[in-house]
Amino acid sequence: MKLLVLCVIIVANVSYNGKASLESFMPTANVLLADTTKNSDKSCQRPCKFNVKPRRCVYDFDIEPAIQENDIPAIMINGMTPGPPIHVCLNDVVIVKVKNKVPDQDLAMHWHGVEQKGTPYMDGVPMVTQCPVSYGSTYEYAFIASTPGTFFYHSNSVAHQSDGVYGSIIVDQPQPLEPHVSLYDYDRGEENTLMIAAKFPSLLTGIIEDLSQVLPTSLAINGNEDRSKLFVIPGYAYRLRLINAAAIECPLLLNVDRHDMMVIATDGKPVKPVSTRHVLLYPGERMDVVVRADQEAGGYWVRVHGRDKCSGLSASAMLLYSGFNYTAMLDEEPKKTKNNLEPGAASIIYGQKLQYLRDSTNAAENVKSVYLGIDRNTVKFKDSDNDYRYLSDALPTKPFYPAELSTSNGVIQINGKNFLYPNTPMLLKPMDVKPDSICKVGEEEKHKQTQCVQVLKVEDKGEYELALVNEGFGSNDSYTFHLHGYSAEVIATWQNPNNLPISREDFHKLDKEGKIIRNERNAPLKDTFTVPNKGFTIIRIQPDRGGTWLLECRSCGLSSLPVAVIINVPLAIPKLVVDSLPKCGNYKPADVLLN
Repeated sequence: MKLLVLCVIIVANVSYNGKASLESFMPTANVLLADTTKNSDKSCQRPCKFNVKPRRCVYDFDIEPAIQENDIPAIMINGMTPGPPIHVCLNDVVIVKVKNKVPDQDLAMHWHGVEQKGTPYMDGVPMVTQCPVSYGSTYEYAFIASTPGTFFYHSNSVAHQSDGVYGSIIVDQPQPLEPHVSLYDYDRGEENTLMIAAKFPSLLTGIIEDLSQVLPTSLAINGNEDRSKLFVIPGYAYRLRLINAAAIECPLLLNVDRHDMMVIATDGKPVKPVSTRHVLLYPGERMDVVVRADQEAGGYWVRVHGRDKCSGLSASAMLLYSGFNYTAMLDEEPKKTKNNLEPGAASIIYGQKLQYLRDSTNAAENVKSVYLGIDRNTVKFKDSDNDYRYLSDALPTKPFYPAELSTSNGVIQINGKNFLYPNTPMLLKPMDVKPDSICKVGEEEKHKQTQCVQVLKVEDKGEYELALVNEGFGSNDSYTFHLHGYSAEVIATWQNPNNLPISREDFHKLDKEGKIIRNERNAPLKDTFTVPNKGFTIIRIQPDRGGTWLLECRSCGLSSLPVAVIINVPLAIPKLVVDSLPKCGNYKPADVLLN
């Protein structure tokens, strides 16, 4: 009976405009979600204990434009950016009621790194897992915090996220289960969480020109361009949670003056501890580090320096020992010291360099390989090639060439195609997706359109090895990818030392000659990873949970058509669930409408 109740609860996700609400699925006697702790504290942020039933953690998010204290507009959640922190215990039920108050804008909320076990329709990808949340409506997300670690949430739109729609998610577990609990004395959750984001001079949401030419003007830590503060007691060690909340290609280099950092987790997964002075986080990455207050009592700078699109930008926070009067630091600029000058590449730790905490004892068998060639391409066409008439589905059409293809820089593509959002949510109504809009990964050349719903259909059990190859013929950029629904083993990352492009044939030749070294023993588990220019990153997944999971280049979103593929793992969703979810009506994404 309890299992039945749980299944009913986690499938409930309904707009106020829908046919039902979460409460309508709840049993009269809410036994399963009753909190049996004797503590009077009923908040979801609490010490996590064994043998205690999970809590029902409800959050109301009102998302609307607002003016910040510095007179710069932003899109805020409940008047805040970052938005309210979500801090819960393992197996808590998280319910977030998202109300869209952004005029003339649709949105969806993605829970970055949350694997959505049993709730793939809560992943927050419009026209893939749900209908968009239209202006004035409310959408109710509900999922179980099934994995401990550091995560964050953000709008699925890169522009909305850059304008301020993001916030932290921390999932704690009983302390004895923490693999590195002996390395630190304090884990203060949101007090010791640093969310770093790129700030723009105006709302990206309101710009209709080429967004690729709009660059950030500053970095902010926890929404502040002034000084965030971390208070420590001498002699004690603290767990810090670092989140790169930038949506653009903005790697961040971070260090703490005169203090070592012990890296203990990446993207919410534990790793073998590594000591370093500098860590590098790519967009969407999270890293947990331990800092021990073992220096002379005083105040020390936490320094963040941007790279790539954020080159030249910096931000700082204060690490303050108890009893130190930090007022003198407020008016001074952080000065460079010997230990925070630009370090050598070999001394910088980033997620793909790390090793998973436990070594694998099972050799991979039945591995299926998939090649994903990434490059910036220029599509040749003439105006006369485009058919600008509005044509019905019954009439034959010419290939449609979106305006973005006419830019001199070209567009970033996977296997020569750009992603097209389906005409209806593929997860909920797969049979209603137009068959001629779908192209199978590996057979894209059969599709005449520049955009298609690129689908990797999982048809057999076993592991899938995805080779993301940044060919580098059309650009010198690196790209950061995010995988929804799963953590992947990052088994290889390589960059051509000769700075020469790499083709499909080059990659397969390297592989055939045994020159690609795969870490099959203790590869880090990550949901966010970078693909270096003129190089590759190879990941492995075992797609055993049904759903339509996006593998996307979010950081490509401001300078290109969508760059993504859907990993489609067969799943039959009960009609009761589909019928309970909000309907799209006659909504169509702009690119689908034009196609």
